[in-house]
Amino acid sequence: MSMSDVEHQYSDTAEVAASYRAVACKEYPETAIGADYLAEYFISTSHKFLAKFGFVRKLGIAKSRKFTPGGFEYVLARTAFFDRQLLSALETGAKQLVILGAGFDTRAYRFAEQCSGCKIIELDIASTQNRKKECLQSAGIAIPKNLTFASINFNLESLPDVLRQAGYNNEVKTVFLWEGVSMYLQRPAVEATLQFVGACKNPESLLVFDYIATIADSEVDNYYGVKTWRETWARYRQAEPFKFTIDDSQIASYLEGMGLSIQTHLKEREIGEHCLPKPGYKNLGRVTGWFRFVTASPIC
Repeated sequence: MSMSDVEHQYSDTAEVAASYRAVACKEYPETAIGADYLAEYFISTSHKFLAKFGFVRKLGIAKSRKFTPGGFEYVLARTAFFDRQLLSALETGAKQLVILGAGFDTRAYRFAEQCSGCKIIELDIASTQNRKKECLQSAGIAIPKNLTFASINFNLESLPDVLRQAGYNNEVKTVFLWEGVSMYLQRPAVEATLQFVGACKNPESLLVFDYIATIADSEVDNYYGVKTWRETWARYRQAEPFKFTIDDSQIASYLEGMGLSIQTHLKEREIGEHCLPKPGYKNLGRVTGWFRFVTASPIC
């Protein structure tokens, strides 16, 4: 399958997300959105400086809100949502965890005990994985024995083939985490991934992912932060544009066509209500208007 230019950009994107999680761990340590106590080990010195001091954190959050309104809240809500879905699936018998585009995901390490009876496969490009391994070693974080790093050139290699070589079993209950990836891919790559998960033979398997809703130019002002996001991406992020969106009114039928039955679909207001602390908690704002969370299972 092809993931186009993501393989050249994902490290930067992953580090920004990890930086947000590191800031959240300092600002909101008592909440689910601040649960990633390992994120700081995967960020650069400049990002660590941002996370270390309270007044600098606040300046960083303010800058984020200026250029990507609701993006900080979105990433933190996503962390809490994906954590909750993973832990729930593990409690109900999941035996395999596949992290698609793992970046600097820390769940295999934060939840090592809960995942101890589960085969874990982290899938990403070799450059990102090598940096991650260096960070783990520098921090003295042990790589669980049940974890396999499966490197892949997304432009040249087949996802099924790479996972098969990593020991993937499509008959056991599996959790697929696909976090912050779909929007950077071309439609054929997204659909290849969805169809692959849809072909899983265990109906209790679960795909957890996020996507960007299709919003017409004439409607953009009705969605918090989207117009500013678009302007920021057009000006500063030309090398990593958002490529894939879904009409959120069609998500259920779209996934059904991929062999998946939708279980959960959260729009921005529901994301805020279900995944963030109470409104106004320590200056938290709204979630950006075009992101969505989904869970879905194979139709067997």
